[in-house]
Amino acid sequence: MSRSAAVTGAGQGLGFAVVKQHLERGDRVYAFEINITGDLLALARDHKHLRVFPCDLASTPSVEEAAAEMLANEEKLDFLYNIAGLFRMEDRCGLADTDIDAGMPMMQVNALGLLRMCKAALPLLREGSVAVNVTSESGSIGDCYRDVEYMYGMSKAAANIASMILQNEVRPRGVRVICFHPGWLRTQMGGPAAAASPYSVTPDESAANIIRYATHPETIPEGVYFMEHTGKPLPW
Repeated sequence: MSRSAAVTGAGQGLGFAVVKQHLERGDRVYAFEINITGDLLALARDHKHLRVFPCDLASTPSVEEAAAEMLANEEKLDFLYNIAGLFRMEDRCGLADTDIDAGMPMMQVNALGLLRMCKAALPLLREGSVAVNVTSESGSIGDCYRDVEYMYGMSKAAANIASMILQNEVRPRGVRVICFHPGWLRTQMGGPAAAASPYSVTPDESAANIIRYATHPETIPEGVYFMEHTGKPLPW
């Protein structure tokens, strides 16, 4: 039986991999992306169950407009994947060189954008729905080792606390919210070092692991809400 999934950041990398793998499962997919890519449009031409929408997560009206068709057509959203994110290479510096104002778009997308999409989809999150928020181990305070990337880490920590508050709110209706660190992805955001490292992971591999947990949330231990794509729990 086909189910429904919504994916932000669907145009490339991990988001695109999640879209593809849910389509392979026969699911209906709503793909949201600020800049629609040719790969995403080509995929939509080949799959009648894929709907693609331009969506700027930094804009509440844009998110509401993008989600309107999904809200009109679905009674329940089985899976919500918040994957879209921003990162600035320029922020790999100490506080003295950190441009705080230039980092604000990361807060708007990584934290508030995630929350905007969760709010838009909230009427469809019902018994058995799973909201997957792809944050990052960089948002872990208990396991923080960084001395750079202030704004990115802050945005991911904010996304984590938003996810936990949302979990507390929707738990009574049987909805599961889980934050994933996707691994060091071999993508443009991961950078050249990721492509050359044996410790990095492809988007397809990370997507397969995340989808396995999303489709079988009963395998996630009770009380675990933040984990690596491999299943290893992470401290807040």
